[in-house]
Amino acid sequence: MIAGDLTRVEYQALRTLGQDSKPILLVINKIDQFPGLDRHQIYAALQDESLQDLISPDEIVMAAAAPLVVRSVSQPGGSVEHRLERGEPLVGELKLKILDILQREGKALVALNTLIYVRGVTTEILDRKGQICDRSANDLIWNGAMIKAVAVALNPVTVADLFSGVVIDIALILALSKLYKLPMAQVGALKLLRQIALVLGGLSLSELLVTLGLSSLKGLLGAAAIGSGGLTLDPYLPVAITQAGIAGLSTYGIGQVAKTYLANGASWGPAGPQAVIQSILDNLDEDSILHRIKTELAAKLG
Repeated sequence: MIAGDLTRVEYQALRTLGQDSKPILLVINKIDQFPGLDRHQIYAALQDESLQDLISPDEIVMAAAAPLVVRSVSQPGGSVEHRLERGEPLVGELKLKILDILQREGKALVALNTLIYVRGVTTEILDRKGQICDRSANDLIWNGAMIKAVAVALNPVTVADLFSGVVIDIALILALSKLYKLPMAQVGALKLLRQIALVLGGLSLSELLVTLGLSSLKGLLGAAAIGSGGLTLDPYLPVAITQAGIAGLSTYGIGQVAKTYLANGASWGPAGPQAVIQSILDNLDEDSILHRIKTELAAKLG
């Protein structure tokens, strides 16, 4: 529905509507303000040939939702006053056109609208399932990060730290693959873990350095605590929590990357693994995550 000449926005709207394979009526409103204008003049004014292919003169309807009419009102003394007032809507032709379309194409339109509605509902359901799956994946990732953090904090043996960390990371990837209904074998999970770890670079390296550096100190403090009957346990906990925090952060990053890979149908997409992983790292609030891991870990070990 327009009132006057077609604007650029209205031209674009007509083109867009034409792609929906539905009948179109171009309604010229406020026709009372354009006396003498007819649909053939309007059709001729559609300079764009694609619009002329879209609309015929018969699909241009004249209407006036609230036409102004002159009312003559008698005044005392015999004079007559002329007033402009709102008259009855002039929409008879529009009603007939709509009824004609419904009679001619009603069933097809109902079927088309139903398909469009179902498509919209299906998209909404898929979106909701995706949101639920994403929340479940985040819970799995956080639980994996905390399990690794606790395991590292309580284990004083360096080699055991590294081995148990890899086992937990693989278990996390396997759990995520089942969640996204793309189950993989342990060999596939290990291969994906290696690929992620190589691209993660700095995060994995920091975990390795901290693990190697602090594990030795943690082992000495743990042995001393046993020898002293637990008197040197206080220095042990900060070292263990620091090492465990880095380990948990690494697993959290690995989990987020694996989630993105699996959510994309076990594919890195056209950008490739390095771009995807770098994007995740750029949006990873390491300080906040590390603080949360340490806080929860301290509460568990306290």
